[in-house]
Amino acid sequence: MSRTHDTVFTAPAEDPAHSRRYGRRVISVTSVTALLTGLNTSGLDVALPGIIRHFQASAAQASWIVLGYLLAGTVLLLVWGRLADLFGRRRLYLTGVAVFAAASVCCALAPDTRFLILGRILQGVGSSAIVANTTALLADSFPPERLPRALGVNATLISATQAAGPLLGGAVTNLWGWSGIFWVSGATGLVALGRAAHILRPDRNSGPSERFDLAGALLSVLFLGGGALALTESGPRGWTSGTVVLSATVSLAAFLVFPLVQSRRRYPLLDSWLFRDRRRTMALLAAFLTATSYFSVVLVMSLYLQTLEHLDALSAGFQVMLMAVGSMLTSPLAGHLSTRCPARTLASAGTATSALGIALLALALGPPAPAGLTGLGLFLTGAGAGLFGVPNTDALLSLVPAYRRGIANGVRSLLQNAGYLISTVLTLTLVTGHGQSGEGRGTTPSALDLNGSPEALAGRYQTALVVLFCLCLAATAASLLRGSALPPEPPPARTAPPDRPGPGKSARTEGTE
Repeated sequence: MSRTHDTVFTAPAEDPAHSRRYGRRVISVTSVTALLTGLNTSGLDVALPGIIRHFQASAAQASWIVLGYLLAGTVLLLVWGRLADLFGRRRLYLTGVAVFAAASVCCALAPDTRFLILGRILQGVGSSAIVANTTALLADSFPPERLPRALGVNATLISATQAAGPLLGGAVTNLWGWSGIFWVSGATGLVALGRAAHILRPDRNSGPSERFDLAGALLSVLFLGGGALALTESGPRGWTSGTVVLSATVSLAAFLVFPLVQSRRRYPLLDSWLFRDRRRTMALLAAFLTATSYFSVVLVMSLYLQTLEHLDALSAGFQVMLMAVGSMLTSPLAGHLSTRCPARTLASAGTATSALGIALLALALGPPAPAGLTGLGLFLTGAGAGLFGVPNTDALLSLVPAYRRGIANGVRSLLQNAGYLISTVLTLTLVTGHGQSGEGRGTTPSALDLNGSPEALAGRYQTALVVLFCLCLAATAASLLRGSALPPEPPPARTAPPDRPGPGKSARTEGTE
């Protein structure tokens, strides 16, 4: 049964067998890059102690080895999404994989921490181009009735890499040392680049020829970059430090100017049309709140199990892996159910399931905490996230035309990554003494201020989980508020007015108007 209740834009008719074959080949490409990004997030955590020992890195340097990747990946998602719509998703995707592979080799050859941090930032740049284009590539490759299952498979692969990342990272590190992570990433990136170049079709120029909003892109980078820097530095430096105040000021100024500039641009970076439909707006808000609520559960429970339950890192890792297992099991189920159930029902059920899991974890913290209850809480949290992601993303992409999918998915990925960042910073602030300043403090486990009685530490962990639980309830409310029977709004005009470049002309960088 087709999803007539929430599908607005459909793909062009194509031979079904040929479309299925091509779609499977595209998934084979995106699965390799999912392994790449997963290995350089969860897998790097295992190699981080070896990196610290090799370079004698400070807590602040170790923190930026982790955060530089996340910051660069978050800041550029919006820009990459818009560029993909203008210049082609295949071209931008290949560029991202190439940059990622080259940056990985640079990281492996890094002579000091500054060079390594720079390489990690470049990895983030490449990763953001990959992430911003992956879902849109799948949406272009599958007809609407098969897209939910494709998204489910993709989500399952991502969950699998998150679960296997620490184990694979540990094995590579044991064999080849800390640089092995980056050598494997570089080699895998080259394989992915060759396969993607061979399989991905040239983009169809189905939308109007438009210009790139350079001013909007610069303002978005200042707003997102300044805000992210202020958040990440507020923990180690305190909110009154010069770096934090300057970053926050730049971010706020860019945020205030951005909508004014966008309203005067003929081709804005972020078209307000995307937010004129309540279903699109609530889908994006729910994605942001869900990411913020569940992402740091792994961090909280990893710290709890090691500091209060006195488990070693490997044992704690096996326990928290239940979250990824839950997501891995429910993502394909969500893809199957999305063809039968409204997105509002399925996505809201997912966030409610995650909220139940987080509540169980908050109630279970002791110490000692019942292993069965914590395991169930972790599994339900991940299962709910897997149940939410596929229908929510599918509903969003079904409500935008093909030539707007890049920016729509870029906004979704941006909000999701921003949620990850805020979740991490918020949780670290709550569990380390509410943001006490101290020069040189970082966000690595060895640098965390986790002193105090077991009761006090357990109270901090519970407070963090209660905050995440409240955010998950807010995500459920946003998902329910999307509605289910709103009339679709016509898309933007697909033909350019006489004073705009006509079809067939290439997009250009827009200067001042």
